[in-house]
Amino acid sequence: MNLRQPLTISLVLLAAMAAMSVWGWAVLPDTARLVSHWSLDGTPDGSMSKPLGLLLLPAIGLAMVLIMILVPRIEPRRDNLISSRKAFFVFWIGGLGVLAFSHAMIVLAATGTALDVPGTLIVLIALMIAVGGNYLGKVRSNFFLGIRTPWTLSSELSWEKSHRLLGRLFVLSALATLVARFAVGTREAFLVFAATVAASALLAIVGSYVYWRQDPERHTA
Repeated sequence: MNLRQPLTISLVLLAAMAAMSVWGWAVLPDTARLVSHWSLDGTPDGSMSKPLGLLLLPAIGLAMVLIMILVPRIEPRRDNLISSRKAFFVFWIGGLGVLAFSHAMIVLAATGTALDVPGTLIVLIALMIAVGGNYLGKVRSNFFLGIRTPWTLSSELSWEKSHRLLGRLFVLSALATLVARFAVGTREAFLVFAATVAASALLAIVGSYVYWRQDPERHTA
């Protein structure tokens, strides 16, 4: 699998995170506390020391990239993952992008910039889920990306239909979350997101069994 494009984008995002950390280290006092968690109503309710706050998310981002590089090498159904590379890259870059944006907001908030971090974050997550949902229906059977139940992994029909279903549900979940965010508020948007994503996953899992039962070519041993 050619990883040049996602690796290039990843390096840019990691460099941006590193630059934010260097800048934050220069402008923040050693005793600074960086807010690391907000309640659903936007009230800060968790913080980290300056070193941890500036290094944690970049370290997680780097670890994420290393894992993504490793996955194609150890995936048993490597050819299927290669065929699903667009979705693989979307979730890779989408996840890293959300992480990088979160890091930037945390550092900026620590310097006194007024930001609605929870409200912005839920919008970013919803958009990533919507984009990813559009690609899920094209993901082929593999052990890393997608709904990995005994039924999807032993039936191509179950895999295909389950992921088409989940993709549509993810898009609907994202739309409902965005509507809640701008029509009602951030707290309600997070609740809608959690409820709809959980319901989507449950429906897809149940659906994977139903579709498996409908497949005359399913594997049972």
